[in-house]
Amino acid sequence: MVATFLVALSLQLAQPDGLAVEGERLGRFSTLFAVCEPYYAVDIEAGRRLADEFARRSTGSGWTAAQRNAAYERGRTLERAEIGIVMESADVTPQEARRHLRQMFPRLKRRCQDLAREVPGSISDVEAGDRRLDAAARRLR
Repeated sequence: MVATFLVALSLQLAQPDGLAVEGERLGRFSTLFAVCEPYYAVDIEAGRRLADEFARRSTGSGWTAAQRNAAYERGRTLERAEIGIVMESADVTPQEARRHLRQMFPRLKRRCQDLAREVPGSISDVEAGDRRLDAAARRLR
């Protein structure tokens, strides 16, 4: 009986709840809204509406602000890693920094395009943003 309970508990703990997954997804989106904005026509209000709706539902489910922030931060960390954003880097030469940006731009472009598909209305002109991002990458060469 105790073993059955422990197995059930471990399965429950191993599977993240829907709100945790959604919170991480919103953390990813918040990162994308911020890093896509210099290149794309981004509607920040679309992101705020998603976050407000999530805050309302998660609060109704008993979540605290700390739980929401932890889920968002996990998502932000995952998205920065996906794109290749390095938050802290010591002893990087300007040449290494330019190389890193060149390597990051194609992933950033793909992720901004993904945001446009996943959150309708978040980016209004993907083609123009793609051109700006490509031009920025060419300037680094």
